[in-house]
Amino acid sequence: MKIALVRYRYTPFGGAERYMSRLIDELRKQGHEVHIFAASWNTGGETGITIHRVPVITLTGWLKSLTFSLNSRRLIQRERPDIVFSLERTLYQDIYRAGDGCHRQWLIQKNLGRGILHKALTWMNPVQLAYIWLERRMFTNPRLKAIIANSEAGRQDIIRLYGVDPARIHLIHNGIEPVNHDQTARERQRSELAQEFTLGDELRLLYVGSGFRRKGVATAIAAAARLETPFKLFVVGKGRTGSYRRLAKRLGIAERVVFTGPRRDVERFYLGCDLFIFPTLYDPFSNATLEAMAHGLPVITSHFNGVSELISSGENAFVVQDPLDTSSFSDCLNSLTDENLRREMGKRAAETASPFTIQRNVQDTLAVIEVVAYHKDPRETFP
Repeated sequence: MKIALVRYRYTPFGGAERYMSRLIDELRKQGHEVHIFAASWNTGGETGITIHRVPVITLTGWLKSLTFSLNSRRLIQRERPDIVFSLERTLYQDIYRAGDGCHRQWLIQKNLGRGILHKALTWMNPVQLAYIWLERRMFTNPRLKAIIANSEAGRQDIIRLYGVDPARIHLIHNGIEPVNHDQTARERQRSELAQEFTLGDELRLLYVGSGFRRKGVATAIAAAARLETPFKLFVVGKGRTGSYRRLAKRLGIAERVVFTGPRRDVERFYLGCDLFIFPTLYDPFSNATLEAMAHGLPVITSHFNGVSELISSGENAFVVQDPLDTSSFSDCLNSLTDENLRREMGKRAAETASPFTIQRNVQDTLAVIEVVAYHKDPRETFP
């Protein structure tokens, strides 16, 4: 088959990009002809695929989104693929992977704790209006034959907000690459991080993610400031750090918070840190959280992280209901100063995460493509 994949920008960082690369590999192994439609594709070196540059107008966010959707539709219609698989909210696809969840639900979450004026400005913003328009057009388009949701919460958001037939939505949790459980590797990375960042025996906290406001960096810093033991908080990911550095300074912990920027060697931090904190306002299914669990780190996250569906709070991780509840996050942090509790919770976290592999995820995705391509009854594949 000739299969079109749609993604606005491809970079080496991010779970969606790793997912897409593995999916492309499997499609090519099966003999499919793969075409990529993207505004930019930054990895280089790909062979056996055809890349179509989608022109966009980048003057404003809403123009960028709309022109990408319109122009990708034009280019795809010209190529006449058998299946169009999109990771973006566009106007022309057979399958949509809702990896970023439901934008309308994110806007609701975005305004938690905000006043009426801020909420009104959010919903009047042209960029947000464009996203909502695209999302509504996409979910209500009869051409869209299948949707992949990566959490049950995300699936329910789409059903509730857009009235989509549940039979069209396939739940496929994210998957990750196998992890290194070698104790000597863990000891080596702890030693190397200690050398790189001049660490002693303080508790090492880890946050991994881009989009700092949405994913709760401020709450992580404020919660860490209440810790009753020496610590170092590593914030790994892309984002503007100015306001968070000022917050850390105001709380008297500026020297204890390290902003590393995006890193290709994130595994070093999973292996070399003691626990993972992720107070996200909204994340349909955080790969970073799953990766932390797979590496045996005890995790503290919010109810609005899709990974929380895998967690029995207090057993294999901690789940805090309110992502703005600094006190509850701090209580969890203080409880994890107990090394024995960290070890036991980390062990159970790794056991929970182990079935969620990228191989399983890709195979389930291929099954959805097959259902759509050959007009199968989805109940035969997903009973």
